[in-house]
Amino acid sequence: MVNTGDRPILWRRSARARRLSLRIDPVLRQAVVTCPLSLSLKRAEEFVSAHSVWIDEKLAALPAAPRLVPLQTVTLNDHEITLHHDPDQRRPALLEASRLTIGGAIDRFETRVLFFMKHQSAISLPPQLSQHAVTMGCHPTSVVCSNARTRWGSCARTGRIMLNWRLALMPRNVRDYVMIHELAHLTHFDHSLAFWRHVERFYPERRDAQNWLKKHGAGLLALG
Repeated sequence: MVNTGDRPILWRRSARARRLSLRIDPVLRQAVVTCPLSLSLKRAEEFVSAHSVWIDEKLAALPAAPRLVPLQTVTLNDHEITLHHDPDQRRPALLEASRLTIGGAIDRFETRVLFFMKHQSAISLPPQLSQHAVTMGCHPTSVVCSNARTRWGSCARTGRIMLNWRLALMPRNVRDYVMIHELAHLTHFDHSLAFWRHVERFYPERRDAQNWLKKHGAGLLALG
């Protein structure tokens, strides 16, 4: 990655690219420029310079990632939790009611909060998915939590479902939609009209959930 001014730019050479393309990566929070092999870097830099205002506007519009600092409040499994730091606490993390206290050095604070949240997600998400599976009459072969940075869930042809641990940080109704979406792939392994009808049979307000993900999803994916 190189910088054009203060802008983070990722340059990519592609044998398949036929023209210059520019997009914003909302997770890595940088502009991505894909160039044909035959194109000079100078031409690509001129292209980026011509689109500098657009890049700045898009980067500025990205939702902020939740902050994991003392006294910050986060939502985990539908409960608001306030983060605290106690350097003398022996336990890495201690949850009491709505207070999560992190022990040890402050430079380990965010790492330990993330570890705690990932652990809680691994405990809470699979049972929630299983409840939806019973309602939908389907049978995933296994359920695991992942640290994916580009998707909220996935379903393999083997029936194995992966859920992004960050689902535990979003509203319950949006989390339900993602789970129902992945379970629906056990019946329709595509995104056909039949698939979406199947999703809407169990989650009629799917567009509301999709809009929430478009607005807030990038911020959550940038966390950790």
